[in-house]
Amino acid sequence: KTLGLAVTAIAAVVVLTLAWVNGVHSAADLETMLLLGVSLAVAAVPEGLPAVLSLVLALGVRAMAKRRAVVTSLPAVETLGSASVVCSDKTGTLTRNEMTLTAVVTPSGMLERVDDAWTCVAGDEREVASDAVRLLAAGSLASNARLATAEGQPPHGDPTELAILEAARSFDGVTPRVDARRRLAEAPFTSERKLMSAVTEDADGRRELQVKGAPEALLPRCSAQRSRAGSAPLDEPARRRALGETERLSESAYRTLGVARRDLDPVEDPEQAAESDLELLGVVGLIDPPRAESRRAVAEAQRAG
Repeated sequence: KTLGLAVTAIAAVVVLTLAWVNGVHSAADLETMLLLGVSLAVAAVPEGLPAVLSLVLALGVRAMAKRRAVVTSLPAVETLGSASVVCSDKTGTLTRNEMTLTAVVTPSGMLERVDDAWTCVAGDEREVASDAVRLLAAGSLASNARLATAEGQPPHGDPTELAILEAARSFDGVTPRVDARRRLAEAPFTSERKLMSAVTEDADGRRELQVKGAPEALLPRCSAQRSRAGSAPLDEPARRRALGETERLSESAYRTLGVARRDLDPVEDPEQAAESDLELLGVVGLIDPPRAESRRAVAEAQRAG
């Protein structure tokens, strides 16, 4: 394509130069100049050029095939050779698609997971742990995934939900909270809402709405925050703190997920439970480890220019 454009441009320049030097006095002169331009364009291209180009592209296809890259169209080789940016999916391509929950941020502080041990890095450890149990229980109730069982059933479900369940299992108080409730209704996750919610009920008939989703979609629906000390209004400073913690986790390559809840009136229809006036329980941070070969692939792309 580049060669063709160059030849056309050269022929046009030659024709315009001749026309300027000799002048065009009639339609016959104009026709002569056009014929001259076409003749120059044809003569400038060697007769064997198409065959040579096909041979070069075929050699490129052969070289790529040796690297397990199958090319079905010869022009694609030229297109790939001209590429300067490679766009790739991240989850499951550059990463292992094995989410691990390693950070829990609550209104009272923060826990981080290092070598399968949870460490309190901000706030009172007992208060933060209590809030983490409440948060992970709500996140588990608003999940559809299932961990592997002792009977040999493999894990099933979304990797993010599996990470929540796996982290919840490391806290003693979560399982009793989850087992004490049964699900009545569910509003599945959608890309528009960026939320998933579930209505659950305990043995005494007390109903709750548990919601998890993108923090930027969840926070505007929250009017309060709940910690071990109780429920408190989610005022502007508290909202900014929550957003700041979320941004800090995102900048550290975490995938963030917010969790919230609210009590439901017994007469409220579970199927129509509104995801509003919620109590924010906190935000979790999840890491998806990179594949071992990702570093090598990026290095090869950089060496290729």
